[in-house]
Amino acid sequence: MHYDEKIKIELFNEFYVWLKADGIKPKTSERLHRKKIYASLLNNDKMTIENFDDFLIYKKINEIEVLNGQTISYNNLLLTIDQIMIDQNLEVFTIKNINYNINIKCQFSQIENIKSLIV
Repeated sequence: MHYDEKIKIELFNEFYVWLKADGIKPKTSERLHRKKIYASLLNNDKMTIENFDDFLIYKKINEIEVLNGQTISYNNLLLTIDQIMIDQNLEVFTIKNINYNINIKCQFSQIENIKSLIV
């Protein structure tokens, strides 16, 4: 996938931290390692872009999983998010509330709308 250079620059620090947490280590200098990965990302190196794709998927899933346990105001009810189920296609997720037996199916693009419902 091709990403806007601005997105790559904006997310690079977070991407590099994610790579390190995933076990990628510099052989010599971390500063040079960082510069090489940065250049590879901006030049659309295939392997670096594959890692960036994985990072963006992780970021998207993490952003949704953080909602677990939050309380939202929905249809004049206060609902605790008891469980979140993420569809395999990574486009849809379902919020479950056990008390009212409510399942709310959401698009990933609606995450900001869901966050605005948090009380």
